[in-house]
Amino acid sequence: MAVTICLIACHGGPADHFAVFAKELEKKGCQVQIFASGPAIKKFQDYKINGVISFDSDHLLSEEDAAEQIAKKCAAASVAITDVGHVFDIALQKALSRHAPNVLRLAYYDNPESYVPGGYSAVAAKVMLAADRVLFANANLAGAPIFEAPDKPVDIDFKKRFGVGYYPLNQAEKIAKRRQSEHQIIRSRIFAQYRLEDRGQKLLVYTGGNNEEYFTKAFPAFLRFLSAASQKSDLSNYVFLLQQHPGAKKDNIDGRLFEDWVRLSQGAAAPRLLVSHESSDDVQIAADAMLYYQTSMGPQFVLAGIPAIQVGHNRYEDILVRNHLCATATNENELLAALKGLREGSGEESSYEAIAQALGLYVNWLDRLEQFDSRS
Repeated sequence: MAVTICLIACHGGPADHFAVFAKELEKKGCQVQIFASGPAIKKFQDYKINGVISFDSDHLLSEEDAAEQIAKKCAAASVAITDVGHVFDIALQKALSRHAPNVLRLAYYDNPESYVPGGYSAVAAKVMLAADRVLFANANLAGAPIFEAPDKPVDIDFKKRFGVGYYPLNQAEKIAKRRQSEHQIIRSRIFAQYRLEDRGQKLLVYTGGNNEEYFTKAFPAFLRFLSAASQKSDLSNYVFLLQQHPGAKKDNIDGRLFEDWVRLSQGAAAPRLLVSHESSDDVQIAADAMLYYQTSMGPQFVLAGIPAIQVGHNRYEDILVRNHLCATATNENELLAALKGLREGSGEESSYEAIAQALGLYVNWLDRLEQFDSRS
């Protein structure tokens, strides 16, 4: 009898991983059932995966009832894997333990960092503690401290952890290839959409987040830096494009902050600020650089050969920063220096090796993934 695996995703990042897993596991003869909510649905659609059972994890009248319904549908499976970044995952892991007691319950930690600000890690800790086992995309994290707060490690037995060693390298490779052939095409489309004359301006994309720290600290800091920097230097030859997180578009908190800045900053030295309507892939293809504060996509920028700048209220020691693979800016002077120093070269072999090691990659990640139901 074929092994049945349930994959349940609330966020786009892990859904990106799950979509690849589903295709590869089905090739191995496994039966895969997928449940998805919010941005995760779109990810599976992008991979042309049919039969996805959708639910709305953000607008549930009863999390317990919804989790129970999904758990009962997974009761005949061998394994159920949830992501870890949504509060619904907590209710889901508990429901699976009650209504699918014979199913191996796994939590999948897709982020490459041991601590993620903005509430992700606090939620992930509860999900991981409720699961039977924890799979880490970054295999290094299976043997390293994981934190629910900057100074508070999560008490997860190392015997309960397993490193898969997966990162969507193929996505970075596709973007790098498309940058060679489509960079100017997509850039021209973006400029035409906003009726901008292309005078050779630098097109910089800010990758938005979807948590309280981003909305109240990191993004406002970025806007303050822009205001102060444009008082010190002429930034009129820069176009900044805000690529909102899919989950942030409905409330549009960062979009409104962006628009307020535009209304108040109309000086001749100010840059143009625009909200993107393009896909994440297309803006990376068109960008001269990617700006961010915290995103699991950071390694993808480097692997695709796109210069990156971490911009925010403080310095977050992510993989790019720790390995000196991006510039950082925590004030306007550092931002100006980073803009001045923009250069290509992230795709060099030494950078690739540094990223691969930091991401804890395994070439045989699929073989390792298949082992999860046989390890105690």
